[in-house]
Amino acid sequence: MKICLIVNPNAGRKKGLEAAARVSALLGDAGIECSQFVSTAPGGTRAIAETVVPTDWDGIVAVGGDGTLFEVVNGLLAHAESVPVPLGLIPVGTGNSFIKDLGIESVDDAVDRILTRRTRRIDLGRFTSDAGTFWFANLLGAGFVSNVAYRARKYKVFGALSYVFAVLEEVIGLKTTAVVLEIDGRTIECDALFVEICNSRFTGGNMMMAPGARIDDGELDVILVRRVNRRTVLKLLPTIFSGRHVQSPAVEVIRGRSMRLTAEEPLMLSPDGETFGRTPIDATVHTAKLEMFG
Repeated sequence: MKICLIVNPNAGRKKGLEAAARVSALLGDAGIECSQFVSTAPGGTRAIAETVVPTDWDGIVAVGGDGTLFEVVNGLLAHAESVPVPLGLIPVGTGNSFIKDLGIESVDDAVDRILTRRTRRIDLGRFTSDAGTFWFANLLGAGFVSNVAYRARKYKVFGALSYVFAVLEEVIGLKTTAVVLEIDGRTIECDALFVEICNSRFTGGNMMMAPGARIDDGELDVILVRRVNRRTVLKLLPTIFSGRHVQSPAVEVIRGRSMRLTAEEPLMLSPDGETFGRTPIDATVHTAKLEMFG
């Protein structure tokens, strides 16, 4: 068995290389051949993934977090309709949100899935914005949640807590925007704090943004939060860790396969925790698009 490791050395406060070395040792002890390809610049893991020939390997494994997975998926699918071998993720990022839905919480968990060759087919989302067309495995946010992702970058040294600090800072300048959300023929017009299009449940580490989302159900869960005041946001914040925020009258959950979001004022986007692009966006789900170790 041959595994290709695509490594983000800066993931998890520069723990990527250490994690890759450990994974290589554990797999090597089991007789599995590993080759490491290390990113040397921003966007480097996508560039590596674009040059990888999947059929040369029995599996391709990203070492990093949600952002690294985003880059690798988009690199692998940049010039192909599918990935013919399983993809894995060694979770050493800031949040490691997506991988929780595969039951993986640690490097050891991820290695175990590779050793036992346990895989699942998962859905992927695809969206088009002013920045181009991209795939996402975790979620795509617009509005407040994306502003938080932008702010969280300066708190990365605090790990998953960076998102909590960023939320508190964003609440100070709280604002809503008039949006039009179209989902499978249904149209919703309202003032919204944010819209989050979710393939999986978690964001920002342990925040359960979409408690009902499933990575293999052929649908995306859209979390729409309407106009609220600062006090309501602060009351909702602790409930997001358990998913109870969706019980609030200000929160609506809509499931669908195809959607379009426009806003009176262009909203910044945060696909899989990355920060680029603005509304309007068109998004669709692609069922069982990718096989992953998990």
